[in-house]
Amino acid sequence: MVINEYPEEIKKLMSIYEPYMVGCHLEDAPPEAVEALEKVKEWSWEQGQ
Repeated sequence: MVINEYPEEIKKLMSIYEPYMVGCHLEDAPPEAVEALEKVKEWSWEQGQ
């Protein structure tokens, strides 16, 4: 399945962690950014992405 647009909740979570992304991992990220990334990963897994 391909997702063309993310739900608003996921977009908000992505905006929290994206400033800390370096390549494909977080760098010097606060706990809320790590938690946001984990929630997006969980949601993505549920979607079959």
